[in-house]
Amino acid sequence: MQLSRNFTLEELTATTTGFLNRPDSDEINRLAELALHILQPIRERWGRIRITSGFRSPSVNSAVGGVSTSQHCFGEAADFAPLDAPIDEVFSWIVKDSGLQFGQCINERRGERRWVHVSLPGDGRRIMEALVYDGKSYARFVG
Repeated sequence: MQLSRNFTLEELTATTTGFLNRPDSDEINRLAELALHILQPIRERWGRIRITSGFRSPSVNSAVGGVSTSQHCFGEAADFAPLDAPIDEVFSWIVKDSGLQFGQCINERRGERRWVHVSLPGDGRRIMEALVYDGKSYARFVG
């Protein structure tokens, strides 16, 4: 199922955990909003991006060590790695210059692995929150 020009439902629900990862209709609608209003503009500006985590069912979320309140569980967040551009430039553009309305945008690193987490504004708890995670702690992005 196509959610935007370059993103599919299958891509945003893929998992290697072996657990069922099927969103309900509300979660699919939020994934479509995420794809259309956040991921697609990033793709158009920076080229290809690889989704490393999108929607997570409770069992998938538990298997990957996610917190129970993760926006991934509601179809409101995705983690991605840019394939055609430096991750720091993409992150900085999202936060400072893109005009995108997001809930959280986090430049994450765990060892050699790096990705950007981005979410919909959601329930109002997190609006335009930009963070950097070094594998140990979160810090506000000051750029």
